[in-house]
Amino acid sequence: MIYYIKTKILKSYTGYQYLLEELSGSIEMAGTKGVSAVILYLSMILILAMPGALADQAYNCTPLPPGADPDQACNASSQMYTILRPSLNDTSQWIEMFQAAPRAYINPKLQSQLGSSGGAHITLLGHMNYTPSERDQGTCGNCWAWAGTSILEIALDTQLGIKDRLSMQYINSNYNGGKGSNWSCCGGWLEDLTRFYNASKILVPWSNSNAQWQDRFESCGTQTGVSAGSISVDPHYTLKSLQAVTIPTCEMEKEEAIANIKNVLGQGRGVWFGFFLPNQTAWTEFFNFWGYQPECVIWRPKECSAAYNFTNGGGHAVLCVGYNDQDPKNPYWIMLNSWGTTKSRPDGLFMVSMDMNYSCSYSGLGYAYYWMTLDADFEREAPPKAAGERNGEARSLAQVRDEAERKVEEAKEELDKVRADIDSKAGAYPQLGPGFETAISSSAIP
Repeated sequence: MIYYIKTKILKSYTGYQYLLEELSGSIEMAGTKGVSAVILYLSMILILAMPGALADQAYNCTPLPPGADPDQACNASSQMYTILRPSLNDTSQWIEMFQAAPRAYINPKLQSQLGSSGGAHITLLGHMNYTPSERDQGTCGNCWAWAGTSILEIALDTQLGIKDRLSMQYINSNYNGGKGSNWSCCGGWLEDLTRFYNASKILVPWSNSNAQWQDRFESCGTQTGVSAGSISVDPHYTLKSLQAVTIPTCEMEKEEAIANIKNVLGQGRGVWFGFFLPNQTAWTEFFNFWGYQPECVIWRPKECSAAYNFTNGGGHAVLCVGYNDQDPKNPYWIMLNSWGTTKSRPDGLFMVSMDMNYSCSYSGLGYAYYWMTLDADFEREAPPKAAGERNGEARSLAQVRDEAERKVEEAKEELDKVRADIDSKAGAYPQLGPGFETAISSSAIP
């Protein structure tokens, strides 16, 4: 008897990417012994294909059960996940930057309110204009830049009332020449982003010509597929200054660390979260959590009991956009990733338990978790027109509001000039009196 078996094996992580394999084979057997061998073979395949329950259940959420068909739950079978594989020298430099950076401002009024208030659900996603499926770094190791640039997107809206998506391609094509062993796809830290933007001084909208993300299939050692000169930098937003700051979370009580992160989020500022996992086993568990569990399931980081392995350990950076502690048994941080979407993660989000060791440290590396943000100061100038407006399409509410505010400022300036002219001529026309000024004032405003 001949049994023809064809099955799909789940992805296995090798280096920077998952490989999807199709296993086709035939087993020639006879009788009962042959049937038993086939059953054993199929059992082994099912074990390989079973994504275990690697995350705890969140409030009112049903995780994907063990043994469920992943193709019915998500599209992880066609997705590649990229992490950073820094050297000892790289991580040493990054940690030195972290320790040397100034501390983030902690608002004392907010801090007292956090201590006395009950549970809350806060998210800054409303300050962003993004398409989850397009927020996909692919094989490029520039997660650090995705998370950092998103902080600037939030700051644009909270500070200037401008909701716009910023170009990741502009960074990739310009950072360290856009090629080689030290360009954007090779990894970096939040301070690397601040150095880049403090030199360029401009933020380029995603909607500019050739500024959309196009290097999804590039990696360290290759080069950008988009020349820097081909990206339109007009229009753009102008930065006065940018500084990376650390949020105090290490070597303190858990409640204080949580309150500090909440404080920064409560100020309307996004938080850059960099984390390291020590070995391949830990990363495989996280990949399965991301690929096979829905967004409502909470990831609970383990204690740092294992030594860090520089060969198959690694790091990743994401954007913390909020938190939910309304259920005291399951409080969590809300994280926006740069790995695109799955069917179970349509918004590209995952949740991280607040109940974690914020001072967790690996032997051979140092701290596992790094919480940072950006102090950004923008030029308060007229915002650029969006691509739709340049093509004669309808403008956004924020753009209409900004234009109205500019017209009011222009009217005020014109009014001041008129009043000054009236004052200078008051002696020549005493009969006109204050009513003349009122009439001029009314007519000066469009």
